[in-house]
Amino acid sequence: MTTASIALTKDPNLQNILFDEFFSEHQTITVIAFNYDGGGTALCCCDGELAEIHKSNLRKIIFGSDKSSLEAFLQGIFDPETETDDIRRQNDTPVFRLSALNQMKRYDVANLAKQTLQKVHAQDGNHFSYYTLNTPCTEKSLPSPC
Repeated sequence: MTTASIALTKDPNLQNILFDEFFSEHQTITVIAFNYDGGGTALCCCDGELAEIHKSNLRKIIFGSDKSSLEAFLQGIFDPETETDDIRRQNDTPVFRLSALNQMKRYDVANLAKQTLQKVHAQDGNHFSYYTLNTPCTEKSLPSPC
């Protein structure tokens, strides 16, 4: 197994729980091994702890997302007619990965999604990155154990 080739840090200026849900809640991510399970999952050191990140989320974390996918995700939170693979529903209510979002009132989450969608619309370009790539890691520059 090879050691990490990249390290990423969340952009603190964009901090938002809905972006955490869409991308990842971890502040820092150092990839230790890509495709370590043969299914595309990466083994990572996330905020100092060992974690797995599924290939679809890892792709969004490393390369960012096109704004239309992020916009569809945010709109799907308050509009059950909007379909997206990033939202799981139960009785027309989104079920989130993050417990903090599941504990919020549906109305509050919908309002947050609308506000966040406005911020995404205000950004230039068709690409949205929540993480920034740090200097590429080498075996010697990896942080001490996760």
